[in-house]
Amino acid sequence: MKYLSKSDFKVAQTCPTKLFYKKQKYESAKDTNEYLALLADGGFMIGKLAQILYPDGIEIVEGRGKQQLAIEQTEKLLAENENITLFEPAIYHENQLIRIDILEKKGNQLNLIEVKSKSYNSEELIESRTKTNKKPYWITKDFLPYLEDVAFQKKVLAEKFPAAQVQAYLMMPDKCKINQHEDLIKWFVLSKSAENTFVEFTGTDAEADMLRTSNFMGLECVDAEIEMIEVAVKKNANQYIESIVKSQKIETKISVKCRDCEYRVASEQSGFRECWGKLADPSPNILELGQLGNINRRKGYSDVINNLISNGKTALGDIPVEAVLDESKPVYYDRPFYQLAIKNEFLLEDFQGAIQGIEMPLHFIDFETCQMAVPFHANMRPFQNVIFQWSCHTLYEDGTIRHFEWLNTDDYFPNIEFAQTLRACIGDTGTVMTWSPYENTQLKAIRDTLEEMEEMDFDLKRWLERVIFDKESTDNRMLDMHKLTAHYYFHPGMGGRTSIKVVLPSVLKSTQSTKITQWLQEEGLYEQKESGITDPYMLLEKKIIDESTGYHAKVKNGSDAMIAYREMLYGESRNDQKAKDAFNDALKKYCKLDTLAMLIIWEHWQDLTQAKKMTTRMDLIDGLE
Repeated sequence: MKYLSKSDFKVAQTCPTKLFYKKQKYESAKDTNEYLALLADGGFMIGKLAQILYPDGIEIVEGRGKQQLAIEQTEKLLAENENITLFEPAIYHENQLIRIDILEKKGNQLNLIEVKSKSYNSEELIESRTKTNKKPYWITKDFLPYLEDVAFQKKVLAEKFPAAQVQAYLMMPDKCKINQHEDLIKWFVLSKSAENTFVEFTGTDAEADMLRTSNFMGLECVDAEIEMIEVAVKKNANQYIESIVKSQKIETKISVKCRDCEYRVASEQSGFRECWGKLADPSPNILELGQLGNINRRKGYSDVINNLISNGKTALGDIPVEAVLDESKPVYYDRPFYQLAIKNEFLLEDFQGAIQGIEMPLHFIDFETCQMAVPFHANMRPFQNVIFQWSCHTLYEDGTIRHFEWLNTDDYFPNIEFAQTLRACIGDTGTVMTWSPYENTQLKAIRDTLEEMEEMDFDLKRWLERVIFDKESTDNRMLDMHKLTAHYYFHPGMGGRTSIKVVLPSVLKSTQSTKITQWLQEEGLYEQKESGITDPYMLLEKKIIDESTGYHAKVKNGSDAMIAYREMLYGESRNDQKAKDAFNDALKKYCKLDTLAMLIIWEHWQDLTQAKKMTTRMDLIDGLE
């Protein structure tokens, strides 16, 4: 069967050329493990919860993966029943095939319900519908892809049953609602077999009834918004169908948008290279420019990058320096300028003024958090953060360094204990060093949670308020090292990026510090090669849990950390102590490396300062001449 599915339609809406690559099964960066993908945001529970709300629903399971059997079963049930609710029915019409999350048939009325794990705000939706000057809520950037998805499904369903009245709905977690059920997340179990991944509801019938009367899901009719886009959706769908039937690629002009293409992978059959041809060869490539999209939209230089690409100039060095430089003021902290024109590491002299207010000891802290569509506990909202881990390296005035850490491994709401243990660690003295405002945001969230509690811990609240950064204050304990990097530090190895995962290996290319070498050796994360010190993040080991299958715990970035926490508490490993121990160890090593990285970068900056390897912005600009 040659058909356009709803997943095909969504991909094609981002770039029509991708449709050909998807149908021809080109390798994609979005090819993921199904189990991990479902675990990633808890969407598997949302889908199951939605089905529980329709107790008479029938799931089309026969022939899953064998579409013709699913189509035949769907058509038979719809023909034989005046009123029926189906889960994942297969609707086929003229080279279009959709699997609808929930389909209600009530006589001649067909209700199409698309279930999404992304949350929405019902109060903001109401406001957008009552104020004439407000842009329609579902037409905004965040929600338009979901609306287009539903619009395509409605098109197919209406064409299949032209005499029926079709209404379309989005069902999503509503951030304005609160989960009323403790241990709700335990009622859903994600498991995997050799063939597939599946979800089970392990709650009782009484608990299922409670969910039907009180849950945090919202159901919103989107017919009015679909009317605004249905002409474009129908036109695009017909073009995509023709492409699939004829196995012909829809050519799309290459541009800066290609930077994030999932078919930009190192593969013998690379979709990106097929589109770009020899223009993909230059290294570094023009698409590696920091702030790429913003520079392309810069006033006075609009479409400068796209014009270069159109003219066959795709080397990073083809970009004129004037497109990224304004001598009177920095353009995006001057990062694109540095990336194009500066070949040496530097620290701007203004750095010293920015750190004048620091107070010893210095506490380098990092948090790990997790959020799921299904709230972990009662009185939580969908996607409310669970702050489950912190690491802290403290540098004392005499040069002594100590490491402290905390990790929750039990199924309870840990945010308050998180703050209590952090307070016990960093106390009331010393500057608190972070990498980004994220930690500050999480501490604000804990403070807000305290204010909503019946028995507030006033001492903890007052402590949080002393730590939380206030941009109006001149007496802050918290200092953002990422902001310092963006304003004052550059290394050619960073390119236009300022992530700690980029800054650390760049620093290690330059440092001569024996202290830094010793710190890495003590953690078993030191490897010296001809090219320099190996990036320690690459040396974080996979913790093998099952030798026979190779099943392992891997934590090398924040997304890994979130998945590891969910797996440890709510996945298949929840009852496997060996697996939980492996995830525990991997989480601790990763978070500890984050704060060690901050300490290493700080130490390197001090070395640059003491060696007087500093410069000014104007010296850098003058050096171009």
